[in-house]
Amino acid sequence: MVMDQGDDARCAHCGLQLHQCGSCRGVAGPFDRFCGFCGHEMVRGESRPIWWRLWLLAALVPLAAGLIYGIVQAGLHPAK
Repeated sequence: MVMDQGDDARCAHCGLQLHQCGSCRGVAGPFDRFCGFCGHEMVRGESRPIWWRLWLLAALVPLAAGLIYGIVQAGLHPAK
């Protein structure tokens, strides 16, 4: 991999900033999720609490209720 000689280590081809692995100190590209040398995960953001995903459940409950209501109503009023 070719790197510029600058302080912020940018790719000479695309100009995006390169990253250094915290585990093995290897160089990873700007879009790499895992280190190619040791397999360490490069993209670790702030860990979110489990209740953060409850928004999905809150959105799916009305959707499922509407679907069930529509199916029940279609069964009660058969087409002629």
